[in-house]
Amino acid sequence: MDIDRLRYFTVLYNSETMREAAEHLYISQPALSKAMKLLEEELGVQLFVHSGRRLLFTDRAKVIAEKAKKLIRDLEEITNEQSSYEEQSIRIGSFEVFTTYFMGRLVSESLKDYQIQIRELTPGHLEEQISLGKIDIGITYLPIPNKDLEFIKVGTIGMGIFGKDRIHGNNSFSDLPFVVPVTPIEGVPHKVKGLDGWPDDKIPRNIKYQVELMETAMEFCRKGMAVAYLPRFVVDLHNEQVKSQFRLSDIKSPRGVKGDKQSVYIMKRKSDIEHPVFRKIANTLRHLN
Repeated sequence: MDIDRLRYFTVLYNSETMREAAEHLYISQPALSKAMKLLEEELGVQLFVHSGRRLLFTDRAKVIAEKAKKLIRDLEEITNEQSSYEEQSIRIGSFEVFTTYFMGRLVSESLKDYQIQIRELTPGHLEEQISLGKIDIGITYLPIPNKDLEFIKVGTIGMGIFGKDRIHGNNSFSDLPFVVPVTPIEGVPHKVKGLDGWPDDKIPRNIKYQVELMETAMEFCRKGMAVAYLPRFVVDLHNEQVKSQFRLSDIKSPRGVKGDKQSVYIMKRKSDIEHPVFRKIANTLRHLN
């Protein structure tokens, strides 16, 4: 049954004439008359008779009008609740690169009015959770192909080697102690194997420490124990929040890595309508260096 016909009928029931109801509904009288005829055929009852220009409603019509009003009211409540929930809530997934320092900036600048759930997941697991509908939007620079997902490139971020100036000294690159993520990446359509995006296929490094958390890696760097391959924007945000003695510096990179860039992608299910915050997140990501 067409819900619009029920809406038309409830307006008509509260009107004096067909013309008055049509004016309230912003449709023509013939269109309203046709809709009511179809409704009577669907219900198998006569709803009203004409008495001059006025309408006389049947006893059955009175019962149907009350039930129709309740049905429409319930439907509007469901629609409004769902619309409000979808517009004011968002589930975002990413890994530490974007959640440790960047997520606070994103929320404070662009998403203050939303209820937000943030999941920290590694590439591969992140794509899986989006595909299953457990996350609305993903942020990554190590996309794992998935036939159910759409990947939209929104910018690039600079990468570099960072640590304390004193750790470099007279050491050559091959002697620099690196701290790297424990978790390897599988399924990436290129030869990068580490979660930090280092080009392992091109330049081997002296890996001394392996850690689960990026913040742990940065602590090793702050203490002058190691260097790490990090996004420049993360280091900039980090340096804004710590005392001068704990700030990290750019360590000279070997040839082939200097000026390295990583593309940043937003992910969503192909079947999903673009969420209202999608462009807000994309715009904030585009301003990262």
